[in-house]
Parts: sequence; structure tokens; C-alpha cells
Amino acid sequence: MKISSYCRYARGLISVLIFLFSLSNVFSQDAYRRHLDYINDYDFSERPVPEMPSSEKKTRIIIDSDAKNEVDDQWAIALALLSSDRLEIEGFVAANYDNPHGGPQSIDKSYEEILRLLDKAGMKGAFPVYTGSQPMQYRYAPSVSEGVDFIVRTALNSTPEDPVWIVALGSATNLASAYLQDPEIAKTAVFFWHGRTRWPDKCWNFNVFGDRNAAMTLFHSPIPLILFDTGTHLYCPMEESEAMVRPFGELGKYLHDIRKTGEWYQRSDKGFFDLGDIAALVEPGLATWEVVDCPEVDPDLTYKFSGKKGKILRCSDIDRDGTFELLYERLKSLK
Repeated sequence: MKISSYCRYARGLISVLIFLFSLSNVFSQDAYRRHLDYINDYDFSERPVPEMPSSEKKTRIIIDSDAKNEVDDQWAIALALLSSDRLEIEGFVAANYDNPHGGPQSIDKSYEEILRLLDKAGMKGAFPVYTGSQPMQYRYAPSVSEGVDFIVRTALNSTPEDPVWIVALGSATNLASAYLQDPEIAKTAVFFWHGRTRWPDKCWNFNVFGDRNAAMTLFHSPIPLILFDTGTHLYCPMEESEAMVRPFGELGKYLHDIRKTGEWYQRSDKGFFDLGDIAALVEPGLATWEVVDCPEVDPDLTYKFSGKKGKILRCSDIDRDGTFELLYERLKSLK
């Protein structure tokens, strides 16, 4: 077995042990009940609605990414790395995902992919990278990990005037777990999640299926939530990325060439969904925003608009051409 395989196995074992410890020791039945009572008793008319930051101010972000799930996270992370004029990256958290190549080892694969991207961008060691949590087993009990600890720590060291934005491109596990671990972070953090759901009917998306408990927690808890609910149309034909992405440094070459690892990634209608999240943060004017009633999410993932959960900010659309032009312009700095 290769050394890298041993390291991956060790990290996976540690993650599982931490997770089991968290269920048996950290989160008691009393604590579980207190969370449930707090959420049930909260006056959601006071739920804060985030505002997109002005273009004159840097936004402090933590990127929570299932980076090895497919190929769009890599493009999103690349745009973030090349947008230091707008984004101040505090660090990365590797997220879980559930597909035939993911599952229990998905967090470690995401972790390694984030490190690989930083290396391709010439930014090896420039940002801390942490492993996130396995999916939540219970609605009001966090799934513990070093990544969740990092989110909580960073949020508690932030202020309401300068909150940290936790940008989740995959499952909601680490966002929800961080909130459940310390609800105080809702005062100094903004939760930005890639849902791309079937609004207004169902909370239906790959990012939801991997951790339904976490997704439901985001909607049902008094957190400042931005739902990025679009991006399906962010297509990029192979010939376009060959011309506009591949020529620009090791990073550009990597972003294009990873498309060759699967037939689906090479199709002209392959969506680069998560790229939209970062583009919307860098240039909010590219997107369409609306303040909406926050729905409750039933166990079958049906949205229920009861008017009892306050309001959230929803991104309903983003300009396709403007999004890719933003990435292409930033990539030119690498040549």
C-alpha cells in the first residue's frame, strides 16, 4: 500500500473516531433537547436577512467544498483564488459527497483535491485546509470534525460588522454542524449554500440527498441564510475551455484536462454549477436576488411555506456569459 493510501486511511479512521466520540460524549440528550427547544421557541421574525457585500469591500470567506465530487468545484475554487481583490480566503474545509466514487472516503478525496488545486495555482501552503464531517445522523446533533471546529473558531473571532461568509458548494453538513455546535456563530457568520433546488416545490438536489438532516437544519434554524438556487445553465463547451482556460498556467491546464476524465464532463451541456456561487460573490451584479419567505422542509423534501421561519436571501439566476468572462479574465493573470 502506498504512503498516500496509508495517510488517507489514517485520516479516515480519525474522522470516524471523532464522529463516534461526538455522538457518545459531546452531545448529550439534554443538549439535543435544548437545541430543539431553542429553535421551536425562537421568534423567526427576528431572523436576519443577509445583504450582498458592496464591491468596495473584501468579503472574508471559508470555502466548504466537495472538491473531488466532479469538476465544477475546481473551477469555482480557481476563481476564488484569483479574486484576492474581492475575497479574503480564511481557509478551506473538505466536504463529504455520496456517489459511486465517494462515500466514506469522500472527505479525504476532497481534501487532497483542494491541496492539488492550491499547488497548481502556485499557492501551496497559502491557506489552511481542514477535513470536514461525515453526514449528520440526527437532526439536532452536530457531526464533529476539525473543519467544523475551524468554522466555529473563525466565526467566534469575527464580528457582526465584519462577519465570515461560510460558502458551501456541497452538502450542508459542515454549515449545519458548526451552527449546532455553537449557535452563537449565527451572530458573526453568513451561511451561503449551493442548493439549486426545485423551487418552490422541493428541496431537491444532490447536495441535499447526501445529508438531508443538515439541509433541513439550515432552513429551520435562525441563521442568516443565502440560498444559491441556480447555475444549471452554466455550460462550457470543450472547445471554449480549450481556448479560454487551458492556455493559462498549470491551473488553467488542469481545469480543462480534468474534463477528460469522464464523458459527461466533456459534453456541451455539462453545467459548471458551483462556479456561479463564487462569481456571485465576486460580482453580485451578475446575479438576480430576491428576499423570500424561508420554507420549512418536510421529510420528503417538499417545501412548506408556513410563514413561520422568517426570510432568507435567494439567488434565482446568474448571467452565464458574465460568469465565464469573469473567470477567463482572471485566468489571464497566470500567463
